[in-house]
Formats: sequence, structure tokens, C-alpha cells
Amino acid sequence: MKKKQNAAGKNRGTPKTIYLLAEGTGETISKIARAALAQFDTKNVRIKKFFQVTTKNQIEDITELAFKDKALLAFSIVETGLSEFLREETNRRRIKAIDVIGDFIVQLSMFLGEAPVEIPGRQHVLDEEYFRRIEAINFAVKHDDGKAPNGLKLADLVLVGLSRTGKTPLATYLAHQGWKVANVPLHPDMDAPPELFKVEPRKVFGLIINVENLVKVREARLQQLGLAADAKYADPVKITDEIDWCVELYQRHPRWHVVDISNKAIEEVSASILNLYHK
Repeated sequence: MKKKQNAAGKNRGTPKTIYLLAEGTGETISKIARAALAQFDTKNVRIKKFFQVTTKNQIEDITELAFKDKALLAFSIVETGLSEFLREETNRRRIKAIDVIGDFIVQLSMFLGEAPVEIPGRQHVLDEEYFRRIEAINFAVKHDDGKAPNGLKLADLVLVGLSRTGKTPLATYLAHQGWKVANVPLHPDMDAPPELFKVEPRKVFGLIINVENLVKVREARLQQLGLAADAKYADPVKITDEIDWCVELYQRHPRWHVVDISNKAIEEVSASILNLYHK
């Protein structure tokens, strides 16, 4: 066991490079890679992205670089001729390669009994779902940080929480999935808009976080603003009081959902919210 642990520690100190290659915008493969890498310590991982790859010359140049970097190459190319050429190049250079979309398409083709249409980016066709996402994103921007409280009744989900509990990035992430999300900041010295308490309770999600995490996040924010890290905004005692007040507020509204975001990725928190909503 000790030898395995030492080996693992040694590997963690060695920089690793991952190439992401796609013939379109790379949005799909980027999301997949981000979700997968969230399960690992990525401090020593470098990501290099190559999108809009549509020619064999591009593939030759990229695989040559990948060989020099000893990289893992993950790709999303649905055009058969181009993907086959990429496989040939990676095999010839002995580069580890993952066909992120292709293998799934092959299995689907066999299961459904029909050939794929091989149109890059076909999942982004301007359909009803696309326009629903655009509308949701616009809604999240318009109703960010407590703005336009009259529109809270139109939201699918309403996120509430203390400052720096991730309300805005979480609302944006959910909006990209088509959910109309508003978020409202909470503070002991600030009255929440009365419209919040008229929203259907099952749509309201109270975000909570532990003291240590919130201190770190606020200290980082102060540093970004060029302010002293020991300001009251990041004071542990002050933050503890804020959290206690917030918990009491949530208890006064027992039909609100409470979601602990401590040490959780945005994807995990989003999944928890949607699970609670559907229940």
C-alpha cells in the first residue's frame, strides 16, 4: 500500500497535457472534459484546445505537437474520413486517443438500426430548445443580484443566499440548460424584496455554505479588488453571524429548499437543485 501511495504522489508532481480537438466550436467536448476532470486533482494538468479542425493538414500538425507533449488526445469529430485519418495518425505516432462522441454514435447506430447523418454541430441546430435557452439566459441576466424583483413570479427557480455563495454563476449555468433563474442576495442589514415571499416556496432555493469556505471565497474576492484581506467582509466572526442569521431565515420558511454548496462543484449543486425541484 505504501508503494502505491508513493507512486501516486510522484505522478501528481508530473505535469500532464490533454489535447481537446473538435471540428466545431468545441463546446460539447469542453463540457465533457470539464465534468470528467472535476473528479481529479488537476493542478498539474494542462489543457490545450484545438477547435474548428476540418483538414488533414491541421490534424497532422496537432498530432505532431501531441506526440512531443506526450499528451492524451480527446476528440469529437463526426465526419468519417477525418476521424479515421485522425485515428491513423494517433496510432502511427502511438498517441493515446479518446473518441468522445464517435464511440457512442457507433453504438447508437447499431441499436437504432440507422446510419448517423454526420453533420458537425448538429446538436446546436436552431430549434425550440435553443431559443428557450437564449430566453433563459436573458432572464438570468435581467434578474441577477436582486434586480427587477417584480419578475420573480415568472422564474422557474429563485436562488437566495449570502454574498459570494455562488448565486450568479449557478443561475447562469442553469440558464444554459433552459431554466429561468433569478437570484436574490441576503444580508442581516438588508431587507429582501417583498416579492420574494410571494414566490411559490418549492421554487425557492436557499444556498448555505460553511464558514471556512465562505472566508476563503471572500478573501479571494477582496484580493481581486485590491483590498485588505482582513476587512470585515471576510472576518470569520462576522461571517459566522451572517450564516447563523441566514439559517434562522430559512427555518422561518420551512417550505424553501436548503442546499449546502460547501466544497461542491457547480455541476453537483445544479443537479441537487433540480432533483429537489422535481421531487
